[in-house]
Amino acid sequence: MKAWVCESLTGEDGLVLNAQSSLPCGAEQIRIKNHVIGLNFPDVLITRGLYQMKLEPPFIPGSECAGEVTEVGSAVNDIAVGQRVLAMTGFGAFTQELLVSPPMQQVMVIPDTMSFDDAAAFNMVYGTAMHGLKQRAKLLAGETVLVLGSAGGCGSAAVQIAKAMGATVIAGASSDEKCQRAMTCGADFVVNYSSENLRDRVMAQTDNKGVDVVFDPVGDDLFKQAIRCLGWNGRYLVVGFAGGEIPSFSVNYTILKSIAVIGVAYGMSAIDDPLMNQSNFNQLFAWYQQGLLKPLLDEPHVFADIQQALGRLNDGKALGKLVVRI
Repeated sequence: MKAWVCESLTGEDGLVLNAQSSLPCGAEQIRIKNHVIGLNFPDVLITRGLYQMKLEPPFIPGSECAGEVTEVGSAVNDIAVGQRVLAMTGFGAFTQELLVSPPMQQVMVIPDTMSFDDAAAFNMVYGTAMHGLKQRAKLLAGETVLVLGSAGGCGSAAVQIAKAMGATVIAGASSDEKCQRAMTCGADFVVNYSSENLRDRVMAQTDNKGVDVVFDPVGDDLFKQAIRCLGWNGRYLVVGFAGGEIPSFSVNYTILKSIAVIGVAYGMSAIDDPLMNQSNFNQLFAWYQQGLLKPLLDEPHVFADIQQALGRLNDGKALGKLVVRI
């Protein structure tokens, strides 16, 4: 089999396509023939040594994928050979074949109607958005959500999930094209925060009340604008920092509107509470089958072009989730 190996922490330029030996399947492991890889911003960071989980080269990056189970260990009783699955691995998915070790790495059987493209694009972004909106923000039907980076993988998932939960959604994005993509996900209103004043537009759309929840995978300077869009008892979800810089703010601002700034750590939350995570995905898969959720995909790439795909993600050019077909 072949795999993309990170040989230096220089981003996509440090990746080299090498032949790898197949390792034996352990008692608690699952072997997957990989069909599609889902790219996420942590992949950009980890190949640059900038992610909270720091790995020393050489290693195989890749946080999620989808494929077919070809072997299971003797202690595995909930996954069978031949099943179609998605996997969230943290690292190791940039390969034609991989061994996954639950529960630290997730493996879930996907619905028969779900394509491998959709499955590879599903776990991290929909899992993050669902956990953030449901468990962390405790979003209620009838509330209003502002989603930043709404044309990206995580942002577009948040738009769809918030709508499925009965919320009104204001989608923020950095271009008119991205705003239009967010509208296709079901957003009620859009704001191009590169050309419009974010707070003014949000306040106008909410009768000057502000929003109940901000979902922010962007961070950077956008944070200072977005936190002023919250209304009384608002909740600000800190999801990621795709904008580059990690922002800071004066903590006394939380008192002015009785707001909460809440971190969303989906990966460890899923490991810490697998029953919660499985319940979330039961609902997500049901919504998918009902047509309420559909991953917003950028143009798919092929395995040989994974470096170009990562570069597109790093440059902020992706319109939706990037997937790589093997």
